[in-house]
Amino acid sequence: MKGLLTGLKVVDLSSVLAGPLTGTFLAECGARVLKVEPPSGDVTNTWRASGEPTNRMSAYYASANTGKEAHVADLKTAEGRSWLEHELTDADVLLQNMKWADLERMGLMPDRLQSRFPDLVHVRLIGSELDTERLAYDVVIQAETGFMSMNGHPDRPPSRMPVALMDILASHHMRAAALGGLFHRERHGHGWYAEVSLLGAGLTSLANQGTNALINGLTPPRQGSTHPNIAPYGDLLTCSDGDVVLAVGSDAQFEGLCAVLGCEEMLTDPRFGSNPARVEHRKSLVHRLNQSAKSWERERLRSELHRARVPAGAVFNVQEALNQPGIRDAYVVSEEGLPRLKTSAIQVQHRGPSLGHRTP
Repeated sequence: MKGLLTGLKVVDLSSVLAGPLTGTFLAECGARVLKVEPPSGDVTNTWRASGEPTNRMSAYYASANTGKEAHVADLKTAEGRSWLEHELTDADVLLQNMKWADLERMGLMPDRLQSRFPDLVHVRLIGSELDTERLAYDVVIQAETGFMSMNGHPDRPPSRMPVALMDILASHHMRAAALGGLFHRERHGHGWYAEVSLLGAGLTSLANQGTNALINGLTPPRQGSTHPNIAPYGDLLTCSDGDVVLAVGSDAQFEGLCAVLGCEEMLTDPRFGSNPARVEHRKSLVHRLNQSAKSWERERLRSELHRARVPAGAVFNVQEALNQPGIRDAYVVSEEGLPRLKTSAIQVQHRGPSLGHRTP
C-alpha cells in the first residue's frame, strides 16, 4: 500500500486510538498526515504501563501516532482556528472525534465545512448514535454490544478483550469511509461527510453470533475459547512445555488428530464418532486427548499436526508471536526512534495493466 495515497493531505484532529490509527494507516499509504493536538497533548501520551520510561512518548501513543507531522494548536482561540482554516484549504481528508458543542465552538460543523471546502472528505467518530454526546470509551462499548458477556469462562465474570477492539474495528470503518469518500470525489467531483460510531463498529462485528441471536433467539454464553458448534475447536492440548489450540472442523481432521496422538480407539467410540457427538461429550473428549498430549513438546506436536493436515496452533505469548521468523520485517516499522506495528495487513501483489491478463 506504500505510495498509494502519495500527494494527499490529511488533517488529523482525532485523539486516543480509532482516529489516530486511521491517520497512521493513511500515512503508511503515502499521505501527508498533519496530527493536530491541543496544548495539553493527546491523553494517550500519559497512558504508560507500570515501569515504562517517562523520558519519551508513551508506547500507547507511539502505536498510533508516529509517522505524522505533529502540530500543537489551540482551536479554542481565534489564532488556532485561523491556522486550521488555512490548513484545510488544500486538505483532502479531515479526521476528528469531537463533541458537537466543540465543533460549533470551533466552527467545524459539517455543513459549514462542506460549504467552504467542497472537496474535503470529512470523517467523524462518535461513541453512539443513541447519545452522540455521551463519553464512550472502548470497554463501555465492549460491554454494551455484548462482547464482554460472551468473553471469558462460564464460571467467571464477563471480561473485556485485552486490546481496545472497538476502537480498532471503528478505525477500519473510518478508513473505509475515508477511501470511499476519495473514490466518491473522484466520481462525482465533491467530498462527503461520514460518521462512524464505536457502537456501530461493535454491533456490526457480532457477525454469526449476532445473527444467531436474531434468528434463533439465543443468547451466546461464555465458553472460554471453545466453539459452541464444533469440537474439538478452541480446545487446548496442554503439552510438556506449553499449549496447542485445536481447530478440528471435520471428521477427517479428527481422524488425523487421533492418529498423531496415538489414540485411534476414540474413532470407534460412539461419543466421538461425529461432530455433534463430540460437542455433546466435549469434556470427556478433551480429557482423553490431553492424556496423550501431555508427553509431547509443543513445537513437535504442532509440526506433526500440520504435517497431518490437522488445523492447530501454538498458544504464543505476544513476544513469541512478534519474534516468529519474518514477522518483524513484514509488520513492524521504526519511526521516531521507536518500533511499532503497522496498521494494515494488506500486501499488494500486482500493479499495472497486466493484472488479470494471463497467457492461456
